[in-house]
Amino acid sequence: MIKNENEFTRLAYRIFGERAKRNLTKYYELGRDLQRAMINVPPEVYVATQMLISVILAIVGLIIGIIAAIIVINFVEIPKFQISFPEPILSYWLKYRKFFWASVLAALITLAMYFLGKFLFKIYPGFIISDRKSKINRLLPHAVMFMYSLSRGGMGIIDIFKSIAAYEDVYSEVSKEFAKIVRDIEILSKDLRTALTEAIENTPSENLKDLLHGLITVIDSGGDVTSYLEERAEFYLERARQEQKSFLDFLSLMAESYITAFVAGPLFLIIIQTVMAVMGQGDELMLYSIIYLIIPIGSFMFAMVIKLISPMESGAPPLIKERHRVNRNILPEIEKKVNSWKFRREYLNPIRLLKKYPEAILLFSVPAGMIFVVLGFLNNPFYPSIDWFFKFDDYLFVALIIMLSPYAVFYEIKKRQLNTALKLTPVFLNKLASANESGMPIHKAIAMIAKTETSALKKEIEKIKLDLDWKISLEDALIRFANRIRVFELTRTITLLVEALRSTGNVTEVLRISAKDASNAELLRRERLGNMFMYVIIIYISFFVFIGIVYIISTTFLSVLAESTAKMPQGGFMGLASISEEFYRNVFMHAAVFQGIFAGLVAGVMGEGSFSSGIKHSVVMLTFGYVLFTLFI
Repeated sequence: MIKNENEFTRLAYRIFGERAKRNLTKYYELGRDLQRAMINVPPEVYVATQMLISVILAIVGLIIGIIAAIIVINFVEIPKFQISFPEPILSYWLKYRKFFWASVLAALITLAMYFLGKFLFKIYPGFIISDRKSKINRLLPHAVMFMYSLSRGGMGIIDIFKSIAAYEDVYSEVSKEFAKIVRDIEILSKDLRTALTEAIENTPSENLKDLLHGLITVIDSGGDVTSYLEERAEFYLERARQEQKSFLDFLSLMAESYITAFVAGPLFLIIIQTVMAVMGQGDELMLYSIIYLIIPIGSFMFAMVIKLISPMESGAPPLIKERHRVNRNILPEIEKKVNSWKFRREYLNPIRLLKKYPEAILLFSVPAGMIFVVLGFLNNPFYPSIDWFFKFDDYLFVALIIMLSPYAVFYEIKKRQLNTALKLTPVFLNKLASANESGMPIHKAIAMIAKTETSALKKEIEKIKLDLDWKISLEDALIRFANRIRVFELTRTITLLVEALRSTGNVTEVLRISAKDASNAELLRRERLGNMFMYVIIIYISFFVFIGIVYIISTTFLSVLAESTAKMPQGGFMGLASISEEFYRNVFMHAAVFQGIFAGLVAGVMGEGSFSSGIKHSVVMLTFGYVLFTLFI
């Protein structure tokens, strides 16, 4: 979709602009939505682009429709419907009915693609507005704490807006809202009250509207902005906790839905298909669909939905720019040696490298796993039959375990290190504030903590001390600390701390505020993970129930049925058919393994908010299911 004008939108406006401008009065609400979504395109240009996209999709639909029509005419047998037509018309109908239905199909596909384009453009602003609202509400408590710390240091309200607008990578959509206010004041020469009022009208977040409304009242009445921001920071933190609780309650409902739809449901259908097979009415295609389509695709789509609606940040935060940078061009030889040392330290130490970049292990584990896959093909030449897959599956499952296990191990090591840093940072900042409050200079306070610290954060504190020993400023030493860890919560805390230190000389107060912000973020994170861990347990229980029932069917039920049908006279008794015990055991093993792989991904997304976290669960469940069916059946 579009966010700004470009060559394509200008082309669309040249073609459909006149038509779009005819109904300009209809697009008032669209214009409001585009502003709230920060889609920097005039309504008439947006509508013209929608028209062009719809026409292009209609042409694509026509091509697909013609291909589908050719397939219908040549390969599909159309039933002869009993229609009472006079003889000449009936003859023409029977002769050309394929062309008629093919034309109808092509027309329907063309219209469907055309209206799909219109529909997508219609809902797109609303989708962006909803996404921006979610991001603003999630980051607003931290942004208000940032504003409070700057206000506490004596910075004016407009300068505070400029500061938060400068950190778009850290505060995301909140920064964009304040950047718009700054633009209105500095470029469009609007007064502060007008700029805030327009921001209230255009922001999609009710929380931000509430903040700006109160700010206008405080400014108009000459109240204390600092006290107001402090109170709002506490208020929005509590609201964030309430919203998180509501999301966790919703997640509980989703967990129950998942177990019903993709654990109990497929298990029930598998049992029914097995019983029907014994009665001679089984449908192997239905069984294959359940195991190889419904369980994997359904579980993956469910995990994707949870991932999309989860209010959790993904990826790595941006690097914070250091305030003072050495001009290394003056000392090229030193620059060369420093880069050489960094290369040896980072890339010639494989364990350090893999802890920092767990995905690098895939460069080795995937080829190792592919060796097993190739070996499977060599030992079992391919032929299109389920029997071939039953012979090949051992190589495939072992290959998956080899590929994924190392990544899961190193990813968890990295994640535990990051979680430890998040947990200990508020403690470190509070210790620093206490030492500074007693009269100890900040440099000596850090040196003392580095010497006495026994936690996992000791090495990082020593690095901060070393930077200070080399006369690097406190701000840049802390920035380097955040850039080494690279976690969103820590990046926001250090951003707040650094900006506040630049605006005030009251180091102790700034450290206290920063520690409080870090503690609040850690509290929310721990509450979220603590509650979501329960859903991981639920997923594991449902998996073991699934695999337990499948195991019992494989070891007892199938054996009894096979023996009973084998003793029956030719043709069976009362319609009972003989079944292949080996076939169903293989199919049930696949059901258990596929359930484990994708249930693990769901557990990772529900428990920790990422597919990467789910890989360890997938490996555990895959290994358990495979070993159980291979060694004990």
